[in-house]
Amino acid sequence: MDGTRLDRASPLIKGRAPKKDPSRESGFVERTTMFVVAMKKEDGDALLEGFASEPRQRARVFAQQLAALDSPTRQARLALEFGVREGGRERVNKLMGEVSPALRAAIIGLLPQTWRPATPTLRNPPSPVMLAIAARLIREATR
Repeated sequence: MDGTRLDRASPLIKGRAPKKDPSRESGFVERTTMFVVAMKKEDGDALLEGFASEPRQRARVFAQQLAALDSPTRQARLALEFGVREGGRERVNKLMGEVSPALRAAIIGLLPQTWRPATPTLRNPPSPVMLAIAARLIREATR
């Protein structure tokens, strides 16, 4: 053959592709379970009963693992799996109109460069407490 077969990788790129961590991969059962747990916490177990026996067991175990996570970790996992909700930039802009000037400055300092308004930089950096509050408000506005 001339080396153009599709079923074998080129020796030049072999080993360069990053390997996925199997413990972080999510299949249909895991993604569905995440969605069900996020949307219907109380009725989630009943909805998971619709799976066949083997996937149902995996879904139950995964649902228990999700329930054991603290809220920020669970929200981060959902955001990584399903993406950030649309309209985050608009919600952050609305938030900046409702907070004090000091908190607004902290929020602006934590925003990605493309989201920052064209304002002059501050002389005094925000306090660590103000930065922590700003980070939390940004997280809440973008989920």
